[in-house]
Amino acid sequence: MTVSIRTWKTTDAKSLASALSNRKVLNNLRDGLPYPYTEKDALDYIISILSSNPNDTFAYAIDVDGIAVGSIQTS
Repeated sequence: MTVSIRTWKTTDAKSLASALSNRKVLNNLRDGLPYPYTEKDALDYIISILSSNPNDTFAYAIDVDGIAVGSIQTS
């Protein structure tokens, strides 16, 4: 298993939506994310991160074996 932190890609929307549509995952987050978390929700998030100023926002994908499974972010 390979785990890394990397920049987001718009193609990550499907895998992020899948990870965050798990009620057990959402119950352990404090972000108030919608349920179900859709691919459009994920794409909107990724686009907002990619268009933000990198000097003001720290946000990266957590990647496991080439699949985005979560996010690490501060802003």
